[in-house]
Amino acid sequence: MKMTIFSKLLLTILTTTLVVILFMMFFMNWSFRTGFADYQYRNDLERAHRLVERLEEVWEEQGSWNSLRTDRRNWSLLLAEIGEGRFARRADRLLNDVHHTRSRQENNQPPPPPPNQSLAGRLRLLTKNGEVLIGMPVLRPEDKSTSLEITVNQQTVGWLQIIQRTLITDQIAETFRKQQAHNAYLIGLFAVGLSVLMALLAARQFVRPVKRLMQGAKTLSEGHYSTQISVSSSDELGDLAQRFNQLAESLQQHQEQRAQWIADISHELRTPLAVLRSEIEALQDGIRSPTPERIRSLHAEVLSLSKLVDDLHQLSMSDAGELDRSDLTVLDLNEVLQDLLQSSSVRLASKGLSLEARLQPQPLVIQADYKSLRQVFGNLLENSYRYTDTPGRVVVSSQQKGSNAVLIVQDSSPGVPDAALPRLFDRLFRVDKSRSRALGGSGLGLSICKNIVEGLGGQIYAQHSPLGGLAVYVEFPLADVTA
Repeated sequence: MKMTIFSKLLLTILTTTLVVILFMMFFMNWSFRTGFADYQYRNDLERAHRLVERLEEVWEEQGSWNSLRTDRRNWSLLLAEIGEGRFARRADRLLNDVHHTRSRQENNQPPPPPPNQSLAGRLRLLTKNGEVLIGMPVLRPEDKSTSLEITVNQQTVGWLQIIQRTLITDQIAETFRKQQAHNAYLIGLFAVGLSVLMALLAARQFVRPVKRLMQGAKTLSEGHYSTQISVSSSDELGDLAQRFNQLAESLQQHQEQRAQWIADISHELRTPLAVLRSEIEALQDGIRSPTPERIRSLHAEVLSLSKLVDDLHQLSMSDAGELDRSDLTVLDLNEVLQDLLQSSSVRLASKGLSLEARLQPQPLVIQADYKSLRQVFGNLLENSYRYTDTPGRVVVSSQQKGSNAVLIVQDSSPGVPDAALPRLFDRLFRVDKSRSRALGGSGLGLSICKNIVEGLGGQIYAQHSPLGGLAVYVEFPLADVTA
């Protein structure tokens, strides 16, 4: 049978509570018995000290124990002074059983247990040589005793032994103990009932947000990404609910972006395909003749379509995961830029754009792969080539900023509106769609740059250029060449 979280939590709380209550009751009972016995022992010891004082006075008056040895009533009178006179006869009976005890010892039988637990029955008066005058003649092995010295003129004249109680057998004490135990059981039962009620409330309160999360996860798995659950606490479950809502929002955004992405791709593919179809059908129907100009126009549309497909493939490859770390090597950023600038300067100049390099003289060593860096920098220069008005300027500079190497590619007008700056790296985003298509842009170049740069542990962002156009900043962490 599968147990629910509610059952497990309830069982855990109840088991823990019952164990604690049982332990407390056992400890309280043990503590009461030992504490009460200790209290009685201290009380017996106090009265025994008073008896020792009277025995010292008796010795000072008579110089011996003859009065106690010959007449047991004198011992009873002394016991009466400490409140134990009514037990004197029982003490006398102990002395009369001396010969029976000795006969038991000769037959290897244990001595009889003390007839009662009163102080009178547990007192033994011994001479200074250890001879028993009054009390039990022989102690049992389990008996524990305390000996009080009887001294006169700093001379030991005898000993008074007190046998400690082994159990609470006094009727009043036993009645009190049972009453306390009964009260403890009632308190325990009340605590158990209260614990059951509190455990039910606590388990239900704990499980309620879990059930909401389960229901929300089920709804989310069915594709309803707008699902939100209420957050009713600030504990770990509340944090989990907030994380769930953030996940739902993220999935909702991804779904919307995916739908928009598919729509944009379909639109981007539809335009060149529609042009190709209409041109080819016109040629087939004889409406247009296959002149070299029309063939070049069709070829340009095919190249545009091929460029878009290549960019989509490159973007999907960068989305599939991180770069292969085995291809990363230590490179000088300035050297990669110089190679690219030499090959790009002629193409930029053919459009009337001047290329200016402002590279830092010191090496900027980063960990990357040469092919990815050339693709990033090539895309940035291609972006300036397509969208910078002629005559214009393109300035490429590098510098060190703290522990990062920074590349800046900036160009002259036209600029980019403020609202468009944060979206420049979005896929298929164009500031001017008609102008971008006319210039052959797919709207994926900067998105590919962003994926590659972030895959190398860097960051890329755009700002307005002092030259009047766009400035793109690319930052890479410097490599530790000393390692």
